[in-house]
Amino acid sequence: MKNNMIKNSLRNFGANAVYIFIAMGIVYLFLLIGIVFMFTGVVANLKGAITDVAALIKTSADGSSATVNEFLSYTLDELKSYGDAAEILKRVFDPEWLKSTLKGFFDTLNASTAGFDGQFTDIVNDFSKSLVAIIAATGVWCSVGIMIANYVTRFAIRRKTAKRGVKKFIIAHTLAPFVQSVVIVGAVILLAVIKLYGLLLFAAILLIVSGLSLTSAWLIHRDGKLKLRDVVTFKNILTHLAASLILLAINLVLAVLLILINPVIAVLIMIPVFIYTLNIADVNAEYFVCAEISKTQSAQEQPQ
Repeated sequence: MKNNMIKNSLRNFGANAVYIFIAMGIVYLFLLIGIVFMFTGVVANLKGAITDVAALIKTSADGSSATVNEFLSYTLDELKSYGDAAEILKRVFDPEWLKSTLKGFFDTLNASTAGFDGQFTDIVNDFSKSLVAIIAATGVWCSVGIMIANYVTRFAIRRKTAKRGVKKFIIAHTLAPFVQSVVIVGAVILLAVIKLYGLLLFAAILLIVSGLSLTSAWLIHRDGKLKLRDVVTFKNILTHLAASLILLAINLVLAVLLILINPVIAVLIMIPVFIYTLNIADVNAEYFVCAEISKTQSAQEQPQ
């Protein structure tokens, strides 16, 4: 009986659904730690920025007070030099004197706080740079969490098809996913750059990704019992791609429903679900290869 990748893919998706919680646990743990560190870092940097601003204001105020006091003392001494109270009052109410005195006062005040704007801007810029660095570090940390979640989930799902051996372990868990990720990212970039022609290229690259998945599965499980041309055929590639697209369509429907409820909840749930789905789609190729090997062995064991 011919192995049906689409049917097996859907069966595997439901049978291994518990492993979604592995991805969720790892992603949420890294996300929680990242948020705590980000909050702590932002608060610490904000506290430092506020302290610097307060010190700058105090320094500027102290400097301004001394300089303004000197100006006022000089102005009062000038008035006292007139001696006669009537002359002093006449001088005080002289518009030109008031104008020049006020101008001198504000000029003195501005001169005493010279550099305040520049120093304040430096403090704000330093805080902005530290904030960007904190957010970037948190993003990297959460990305590492997603990678680890993908790695562990893949390992757990492969419990039935896993093979011993360092070489096969590296192929299954590191090399194959890495190559596929690079190819997919390259396809997305090309799709964005060359537009319409990119759709055709993107479709072709999806076929390549499915071919790589079947090839890696063959490398892991062949054991001399199955030839590459028996596994990596255009029909098998199309079937594997169709199975993968069906799983992704299920993800899309679920994502839309969750977005209608709450976008944040949608993101938090869909990241682990998407990790799980990608691994099911890839591991489905291994189920197919194992089934083909089993059929080959059964055929060889039958009496001639």
